[in-house]
Amino acid sequence: MALAHVRDSLPGRTARPFVLGVETDDGIRAAADAIHARVGDGSYRYAPEGAFGRAVAGAREVARWGDTDGAWRMLRAALPSWSPPAPDVLAPLGLLADPVLGPVVTRERGRELLATPRAGRSGAVPEPVPDLDPPGLSWLAESGRWNAPYDSYRCVWVEGVEPDALPGLVGEDGGAGLTVAPVRPAGWFPHDVRWGRRDDSAPWEDRAVVAVGRTSSGWAFGFDPAARTRGPGHLFASPAAEASRDGRAVVLWTCRGRDDIPAVFHLSVAERGEELYAFTVRGTEVERSGAVPGGGLDPDRVLLSADDADRERRLLAALEEEFALSLPRHALTEGVLPELTTRSWNRAPREGEAFSYATLGVGRPRR
Repeated sequence: MALAHVRDSLPGRTARPFVLGVETDDGIRAAADAIHARVGDGSYRYAPEGAFGRAVAGAREVARWGDTDGAWRMLRAALPSWSPPAPDVLAPLGLLADPVLGPVVTRERGRELLATPRAGRSGAVPEPVPDLDPPGLSWLAESGRWNAPYDSYRCVWVEGVEPDALPGLVGEDGGAGLTVAPVRPAGWFPHDVRWGRRDDSAPWEDRAVVAVGRTSSGWAFGFDPAARTRGPGHLFASPAAEASRDGRAVVLWTCRGRDDIPAVFHLSVAERGEELYAFTVRGTEVERSGAVPGGGLDPDRVLLSADDADRERRLLAALEEEFALSLPRHALTEGVLPELTTRSWNRAPREGEAFSYATLGVGRPRR
């Protein structure tokens, strides 16, 4: 009930009272208000007792970095050990209000949960719901809800570190580090881009708000599904070198073309603090630095196709093959992951270097 109320209380609207019923006493009201506050600020954690409670804690740890399929398998295996706290409780509903585990329980998984025999009960075990995450990166090239209506995304992967190390590698100086998983009203796109500059940002700065997690092959990542700029410009400074302090780092930035604006694909790879190679494809033009390897990562091979969507697929497939990179689609689309504000992806203009910008204001016309 608290989760539904939080989702229905859209920003900017007058808050509605959290109605429980006419038979509610002061003690229940106080407990409900405390739960409502924790659900609203994202601090609520479903914590049942016993074997199922231990499985819930383990599943949350797995899911909070993106492996929602693994988390569901843990919950599914432990579900027969769940015992209701009262005779009329049919399912562990607290899962739904947990900011990390709630999105794991999809409608189909909820039906599987309801059909699974509980502790001390017999009956047919339902057919397991298939996993949700496709392998690798190729799904990024598909049109669909995950990237609508945006046409630009960027990501940094770092090898050999845990996700909670990313604030020290790519986070903004003096920043607050990782946030908790966001609680958003139904229908919102997770990790909504922060349009507009922060008050303390210089005009040239381009900080990204990224979802942070771990790939199936162990790389930490920060993914921005809605980059607010049209790709790397002349002030662009890839975060790959700084992120690669303890190993390898890969940066990908894709901007789909539209009308007379060409598509842009950027890739940079660094190791131990040094950029190994990088290239940027704009339309049919290629800028490169370092010794770009042959094979699928060769930008000339990316350009073999005249279709931008096929170029994107070629590049994503090459990254899968070369580095075993991936991203968890369900965790990204459902807002399971914590967020991080990065340092600027642009460097400061050098002396004598031109940089222009415009500031727009929106207001009501006078009558």
